[in-house]
Amino acid sequence: MKNVLEARQAGVNRRKRSFRDYAKYGYRILLGALFRRKVDQCGKLLRVAGGVTVSKAKHARLIIGDNVLLFKDTGFYLDSGEAVIEIGDHTFINRRSEIICKKHVKIGSHCAISWDVAIMDTDIHRIEGSADTKPTVIGDHVWIGNKAIILKGVTIGEGAVVAAGSVVSKDVAPYTLVAGVPAKLVREDVRWHV
Repeated sequence: MKNVLEARQAGVNRRKRSFRDYAKYGYRILLGALFRRKVDQCGKLLRVAGGVTVSKAKHARLIIGDNVLLFKDTGFYLDSGEAVIEIGDHTFINRRSEIICKKHVKIGSHCAISWDVAIMDTDIHRIEGSADTKPTVIGDHVWIGNKAIILKGVTIGEGAVVAAGSVVSKDVAPYTLVAGVPAKLVREDVRWHV
């Protein structure tokens, strides 16, 4: 498996890059440097590909790891003073995805968050007799398909895949594929590659 990944990476490294590719990469690095002002803690080589919304209450914290890529129209909504959003190294969040947090949302390293995904640790509005917020944790190397919704209190295990359009309301075991509304186990022992 390691040899396959090394061979694939070598092929990517040999790809001929145009001046336009380098200019786009440089522009994303520049936007990332400007975006750092909105972040409480940030690793190296943050890349931003367009406007990103950050709505933060006083004392809320946005923590971003190394080599993170944020695409256009991504939104971070930290709706209380104790809200913390953490994003691990080498993770990318695609267009129009939103993270809504009142307490704690943690996304691991090497994750692929597709476009139009909603991740939240709150119901936004409180329903009597239930907790209005519970931490949401997404493990390392998780792939979340487009238009999926990850609800409060969910833990998604390492290497898991969430199919497009799924609504995840319960924990997802590591290295499994879930799909549907509500999301249910489709396959076990899943491995995915970029």
